[in-house]
Amino acid sequence: TKDNVFVTCTVAVQQCVRPENAYDAMYKLANVHQQIDSYVSDVVRSSVPHMSLDQAFEKKDDISEAVQRKLETEMTTYGFQIHKALVTELVPDSSVVQSMNEIN
Repeated sequence: TKDNVFVTCTVAVQQCVRPENAYDAMYKLANVHQQIDSYVSDVVRSSVPHMSLDQAFEKKDDISEAVQRKLETEMTTYGFQIHKALVTELVPDSSVVQSMNEIN
């Protein structure tokens, strides 16, 4: 984050193969999950460092929308439909969590 806090971001992606593009979905990519993970990581790494920790929590929906837009754009080529991308969890580094707990 902008305030030098490492966070682990978990994103759930709901997707399916478009029936009319089944061939593309099966043969254009060797590892679909790895490709989706790469796109998700790219979006998260490009957006979260510009936010403070508080902003990252406040803007989880914005991060989700950015991930979904990127996946919809990129994965259509491979025959996939992206239904939803959701940031399900943002976990600060354990030392930060411990410090925050000591304050409260």
